[in-house]
Amino acid sequence: MSITTFKQATIFGGLLAATITLNAFAFDLNEVQNGDKPYLEQFNSLDKNANETLNWSEAKADKGVKQKDFKSFDTDNDGSLTYEEYAELKTKTGQKAVKTAMSDSWITTKVKARLLEEEALKSLKISVETHKGEVLLSGFVADSTLKSKAEELVSSVEGVKSVKNAIVVKG
Repeated sequence: MSITTFKQATIFGGLLAATITLNAFAFDLNEVQNGDKPYLEQFNSLDKNANETLNWSEAKADKGVKQKDFKSFDTDNDGSLTYEEYAELKTKTGQKAVKTAMSDSWITTKVKARLLEEEALKSLKISVETHKGEVLLSGFVADSTLKSKAEELVSSVEGVKSVKNAIVVKG
């Protein structure tokens, strides 16, 4: 495989990841621009005492809200979140999740392109999964040198924090 094909695969992956990210960000932006309150229904369902604020015991019912985020978005330090504070928290943590997913998608794309670039590993019998920069390789190769080669190539890809090599040698 030529370097041109590698670059094409990498560019395509980047464009795909960017498209996914832009669609995710458009959700909040479109609703806010229309004057909507995108998290109001969710906020109201959590506000069990109907006082228009969420204390920690109410907010923690939202599995996406962590206590450290609750505290950092409680801008007036009153131990509760107004709708505006809650919406800001949900928007920022949602954006962070999308960025992480985009980064992982980008890493997966680069890893797959790198594996396909290697003549001996061109096979589609190697699966790649990425989570927070940690790459899991699985599948089958003919000998242990190919298994080691795959791990070596993957660990050199920018953004890869660690590699778990679960490739099985099937000779």
